[in-house]
Amino acid sequence: MKHFTGVAAIFIHNQKVGAFRRNHGKYAGFYEFVGGKIEANESHAQALIRECSEELSVTVDLISYVDSIRYAYDDFIITLHAYHCKVNEYDIRLSVHDDVVWLSENELTSVPWLDADYLLFDQIKSLLRRTH
Repeated sequence: MKHFTGVAAIFIHNQKVGAFRRNHGKYAGFYEFVGGKIEANESHAQALIRECSEELSVTVDLISYVDSIRYAYDDFIITLHAYHCKVNEYDIRLSVHDDVVWLSENELTSVPWLDADYLLFDQIKSLLRRTH
């Protein structure tokens, strides 16, 4: 089975976390964090900056490491390194997503997420509580 290593940007704004709905592929309609595969010779930071630029047309700063998770889907395994990031401008342009919602801690499960992302919810709840 294929194994991918990727990065995810967790955005928190006004005590809410950004959830982005995929608009294509097998997982269209599911919400996720912005990110993607790490390319050859790319650091986690470089991959996050590139992915946020490609997917949202924004620049970001990494604030802190959140966690690394590993999840086995039916057709591949992913190791995902998640980072709390700050968007430098809120003129977000969606390209691989067709919706963004900002969810409070109590609203996290109100949208369908990609399965792997649920593994980050405890850490996200802690982040939301610390960003008061």
